[in-house]
Amino acid sequence: MRIIGLSEVLPGAPVTNRDLAERFGLHEKWLDRMTGNRHRFFCDPSSADGTPKNTGDLATEAALRALAASGVPASSLDFLILTTGSPDMLMPATVNVVADRLGINDLPTFQLTSGCAGALQGLYTARALLAGGLSRGLVIGADSVIKLWPADYDVKRVNPAELANFALFGDGAGAAVVDADDDGPGLLVDHLLLRTVGRGLKPAQVVHWYGADGAPTVTGTDGRPVREPMGQEDYKAIEQRVPELSAQVLKELEEVTGWNVGDVDHVLTPQLNGAMAEKIREGLGVREEQAVSCVAETGNNGNALPFIQLYRAVQGLRARGADSARVFGITIESSKWIIAGLALRYLAGEGVG
Repeated sequence: MRIIGLSEVLPGAPVTNRDLAERFGLHEKWLDRMTGNRHRFFCDPSSADGTPKNTGDLATEAALRALAASGVPASSLDFLILTTGSPDMLMPATVNVVADRLGINDLPTFQLTSGCAGALQGLYTARALLAGGLSRGLVIGADSVIKLWPADYDVKRVNPAELANFALFGDGAGAAVVDADDDGPGLLVDHLLLRTVGRGLKPAQVVHWYGADGAPTVTGTDGRPVREPMGQEDYKAIEQRVPELSAQVLKELEEVTGWNVGDVDHVLTPQLNGAMAEKIREGLGVREEQAVSCVAETGNNGNALPFIQLYRAVQGLRARGADSARVFGITIESSKWIIAGLALRYLAGEGVG
């Protein structure tokens, strides 16, 4: 499988920690310390200026940009995959709304409910489809986490864990056009691993989806009844297990490819927040100039983030005039613990940007 076009989409203007502090009554230094993120981007559901309003808008724009970068028309696609943890509605699936907007029809579409490992889940699925006889497809990762925030932005209704989640994440999308032909410029996928390792472990990331009655009432930290938060994180479990699992994935990639991490050109490191991304990089023995780390500037974009990292890696390679390169990618999803990794070989040429 060869990736022949990539894209990234970040909606609106960057929102700084100071912006959050001023708009929502938060503390700037607390945000700095809790997340290590400096910026994030959010959709605007009431936008009248073209800013994406939701996941479907983000995914459509990412698809159009990736297709433009690859130089192939949407009509040449044999399948469409969207990975997301924040669909616009349960039905119709957002992927089919995107297909309609792209003007394509009569092809298989897939929507994978996923988190941080979603981009690689999409590529894993795409590789199987290409091996089964299809020629070309499009994989999109997109999330709009603005849904986690109360519509009236009343921080008094939100507990500290939810506030941290809101400051940690950001909206965004990325996409990859994939081709069965391994010859030519692009990113050749040499190895792709994906598996669940969560047997017997509690989920460290939970996002609820409620029915018509909304969130149930639970007992809050002060003993009073409150609505159950939509999103929850076990940061202690994440801080403990993500570095360990990242090292496991990296070791496997080195063994399978025969490449030493010190010799590859770029490593897409796991991205929860800016502070943890730096600790993981150091723990893996990845040099600062090797790491492709963007979460501090973009927020955690969930399903989009690996595509954004890969897009930026390729942009950097093209800017340096590199003819070829080797890339490792690692993602760890803490929901029910999924590990994923990929090894890529880059060959310069038209498109792929």
